[in-house]
Amino acid sequence: MRSVLNVLLIFAIVIIVNSCKKDSPNPAIIDQTKDFLNEVRVDRVDRASDYFIRGEFDDKLIYFPSTSASQSTDDTGLNTQFVNNSIGMDQINLVRQNRTNSIQIAIYFQHSNIFNRQFPYFVPAGDGEFAEIELIDLKKLWSAPQGSSQNDYTFWNTTYRALKIEVSSLVDSTMEGTFEGYLTLNTGSTIIVKNGYFRIKIKVVDTK
Repeated sequence: MRSVLNVLLIFAIVIIVNSCKKDSPNPAIIDQTKDFLNEVRVDRVDRASDYFIRGEFDDKLIYFPSTSASQSTDDTGLNTQFVNNSIGMDQINLVRQNRTNSIQIAIYFQHSNIFNRQFPYFVPAGDGEFAEIELIDLKKLWSAPQGSSQNDYTFWNTTYRALKIEVSSLVDSTMEGTFEGYLTLNTGSTIIVKNGYFRIKIKVVDTK
């Protein structure tokens, strides 16, 4: 009789242990490469700028109303179309930062021929015409080489793979448009981008 009770007791212990294992959830994996998104705060100052890039990054609304040359009148290179017909150059750089200069976003258009387009202009995936977006955690900038596998501060992608970008209008050199998709790190981390919008006045620089 005692042996039967011992068997029943062991059986009960096994059942309890297994049920506890099933009820114990696996600890969530924390992706610290995206912590910089949680530090951003948006207020009326961010929304007041005439020229900006904004979007929802992993559902976090961020406005980029500033440039790194905000203390200077010369921001050539940041919001500019560079052209050189002799070498086939046609590149537009739209570069903005958030108000605290902790995050930078850049949209680069290649061979857009933007002043001769009908709008809306949907940026194609390739054949010479494409666009790319970079989202950079500036607090970590240069903590690793830009193109290395240790770079955990530059989220990036292109219309080749993961982005949809549309230029809706170009009036008085002011480009407006939308974007969505996802950005990735070299380490594999991903940020989902929704409801992206830009309104940037560009200048044209002939480099020949």
